[in-house]
Amino acid sequence: MPANRSAKKNSTPNDGADPRFVPVTEALARTFGFSLMESKSGAMRGLMLNGKSFGMSSHGRFILKLTEERTAALVADGIGKPFSPSAGRVMKGWIEITREEADWVSLAKEAHRLAAAAQKPPAKTSKRPGAGRAPPRVLSGRAKRSKIDD
Repeated sequence: MPANRSAKKNSTPNDGADPRFVPVTEALARTFGFSLMESKSGAMRGLMLNGKSFGMSSHGRFILKLTEERTAALVADGIGKPFSPSAGRVMKGWIEITREEADWVSLAKEAHRLAAAAQKPPAKTSKRPGAGRAPPRVLSGRAKRSKIDD
């Protein structure tokens, strides 16, 4: 019997990834709120924290969201260049790492810490039903008549 052609191939999260990106995903894999987004073609992978992007790898490029000051310092040190998704458009705080010797794992962890610090902490929840809601309005005594009722 022929194999089912529509069945997806068994794949691991790192199939086809830039080999320098594999340690990044492994270092962040067990971090609370972290997820890895992947394009259908597998050419682009995004680093996400609670649904917000803080980095990506695409066609051998490594791009991270840092502070504008940190990005400027890394650019000055020759580690990378400001990220430009299209000609003439530069995204503030985003850097494309260009130096081959750059430590992708430590830079990704730094971007993750910044992304975590920028997010609002989750609202406190109570196990008590109805907690956090306004108390019901209680009408006591005789209701006032308005001039409209006259």
